[in-house]
Amino acid sequence: RRMHGRAGAPSIFVDSRRSTLLGSFLCCSSDELKRASRAQLRKSRLLTAQSDDPIAETFAQKKRRQLASGELYEDPEFPAEAHSLFPNPDAAGDKSLEDFEWKRPREISLTPKFINKSMSRFDIRQGELKDCWLLAAVASLSMHRRLLERVVPSDQGFDRDYCGMFRFRFWQFGEWREVVIDDRLPTKNGRLCFMRSQEENEFWSALLEKAYAKLNGSYQALGGGNQAESMEDLTGGLCESFDLSQPPGDLLQILFQASRSHSMMGCCIEGASQQQSVLPNKLITGHAYSITDVQYVTMLDGSRQCLVRLRNPWGNEYEWTGDWGDHSSTWDRVGPAEKQRLGVEVGDDGEFWMAYEDFAREFTRLEVCRLSPEAMYDDSGASVDPRKRKRHWEMSLETGEWVANISAGGCRNFIASFHTNPQFRVEIPAPDDHQAAAQGETKLGTIIVGLMQKGVRREAGGGHFKSIGYCIYSLTSREAESGTLDQLFFRTHRFVAKSIFADLREVCSRHRLPPGYYVIIPSTFAPNEEAQFILRIFSEKPNRAETMDTCSCISCGHETGLALVAGRQSVLHAVVEQPTDQLYKAFIKFAGPSRKINARQLQQVLNVTYSKEIKSFQGFSLDTARSLLALVDVDMSGSMAYEEFKQLWGQVRQLRKVFKEFDPGSTGYFDAFKLREALKLGGLSVSNKVYHAVAVRFTDRDKGLVGFEDFVLLCTRLQIAFESFNAMPKCDEQGSVGMVNHDNYLEQAIYS
Repeated sequence: RRMHGRAGAPSIFVDSRRSTLLGSFLCCSSDELKRASRAQLRKSRLLTAQSDDPIAETFAQKKRRQLASGELYEDPEFPAEAHSLFPNPDAAGDKSLEDFEWKRPREISLTPKFINKSMSRFDIRQGELKDCWLLAAVASLSMHRRLLERVVPSDQGFDRDYCGMFRFRFWQFGEWREVVIDDRLPTKNGRLCFMRSQEENEFWSALLEKAYAKLNGSYQALGGGNQAESMEDLTGGLCESFDLSQPPGDLLQILFQASRSHSMMGCCIEGASQQQSVLPNKLITGHAYSITDVQYVTMLDGSRQCLVRLRNPWGNEYEWTGDWGDHSSTWDRVGPAEKQRLGVEVGDDGEFWMAYEDFAREFTRLEVCRLSPEAMYDDSGASVDPRKRKRHWEMSLETGEWVANISAGGCRNFIASFHTNPQFRVEIPAPDDHQAAAQGETKLGTIIVGLMQKGVRREAGGGHFKSIGYCIYSLTSREAESGTLDQLFFRTHRFVAKSIFADLREVCSRHRLPPGYYVIIPSTFAPNEEAQFILRIFSEKPNRAETMDTCSCISCGHETGLALVAGRQSVLHAVVEQPTDQLYKAFIKFAGPSRKINARQLQQVLNVTYSKEIKSFQGFSLDTARSLLALVDVDMSGSMAYEEFKQLWGQVRQLRKVFKEFDPGSTGYFDAFKLREALKLGGLSVSNKVYHAVAVRFTDRDKGLVGFEDFVLLCTRLQIAFESFNAMPKCDEQGSVGMVNHDNYLEQAIYS
């Protein structure tokens, strides 16, 4: 599935399966799509909680049914049971699951409120769960009212029409999803034990955490994470990560621009271990902080100092104790009016100021979540007001999967299998607007690439992220249209850009490259690590991003021009060697007076020959012999004469030659990653879709190997499937074209 659009306005993308809203920074690029979507667009704006929202209507219908039942809602998908808390009890640590009691807000407070007056960053307190990475993002989100309303619809409560049912919205892998929960919350001794509000009768934050836990499978899945992950799930934005041990030269500009464009920011101090520890200055390692403001303060003597305001989601006395902290004497050098402008307040609320230099020295990681790609800082160094910026960004969203021994080839360190990873072509058609007008410099276009792995937190116990990353290679126009790239390409070409490899949900980088064609190769660091992923590609100009694929076809003959694989010619239809007298004698020996052989006799003659040539070959099965016979048994007699046998024998010998190219030691097996190359050498090209079915059906998935019999059977089945499809009528009685999809037919024929 691919999604394209222009940044700047909400948009709905309609395909045969669903309508999807891709955040507030996309808009339709097609007039036809606009017309088709206009009615739905009015209904699907996620910035409001209007009653004509189709999501809200679905929720309203559920709620009406629940109210009519006269009972309080109990969520069957996320029950009030131990499994919803800690599906892996060993990970619960010293928490006894018997100590938890599920209670509704009306059982906890006499006057429960969903929102008490308003939602604020000071409302939130962390509980026993180690989800400060989520709390920090929620605190930042609470500073953006419209964004918060999208995630936490405020038209909910415990008064009129209360039935114990609440809803929240999160961005997940390219689309906004609504999560409906009941209001039973984990407590101990009558008090909430996880995220809660400062005021004991306010419950929006505790219910939000429960909805996010349901989205990710359990509360346990939230125990430890990356702040960038939660910021994206709450906004649909794009996060960039900065290593402050090696900060970019324009770090201060990045902070100011992000603050002015209302981007969400977070930071942390990465410790040697995963355990949190309190430093002498009261900062905490392994802990997520929100960055809530960046300002210059003017002191009484006229000098200026850049300050960064941060918030500890614990909301307590653990605050920075150095210069510009709450109780620092440096504030004596600032006048009352300036303090009021900055909103300086002294209190154990977790929020504090510190000098920019101290911030850059003490913290090791900065996360910036841009609420739209066009809010990113200007590469030329110019300070641009986002409201006046004329740049628009296009986005493409691709989905893919790394499958062991098929499409999980690992990083470039594993060059023999790297080419088997999914390949995505993207075009930078022209330089950026500000680059096009420049003189005397190389004109470059910008792409922003985000690679995100899917569904890891929903695994039992929270799962573990794979180390992922990507490389970008330049393509000629011919290479861009040539289909999937083979191993030879990557052995002879060097990447022009790459990301880091990290065990994060998403890695994201910005690249500035000359206009032209490129291929992006996303991968796990090591081969055969399985995961699903999405790839988001942003560019200033409209881009054509799509999966690189090969047309399924079979070589028509030697004279048509044979495919080249690493300098070798296709051999499936090459002129076969002239049969010897020994071949004829062997045929007659098995055929007898009828001078014809059936599948069982073919099996015997093949096994006599190839069991001697291949060390561990156990022989062809009768099923394989029957498939081979079907290649030449035109009249479907179940047998073949010598001329048919001679033709078939030549093809099997050619397949043996192909196989030996990849199995020079005659072990009877070759690496499954080489299967597509072997098929191509044999004159058989298959699309990604068909290849997946081929590899699943004809490789040993546990060992990652292809056996000689499987290879011969595969090539035979493919040839029969190609010929069968070509013989099918392409029109129905009314003359309609395209009755059967080529790849769908091949996929089903091969896998069955």
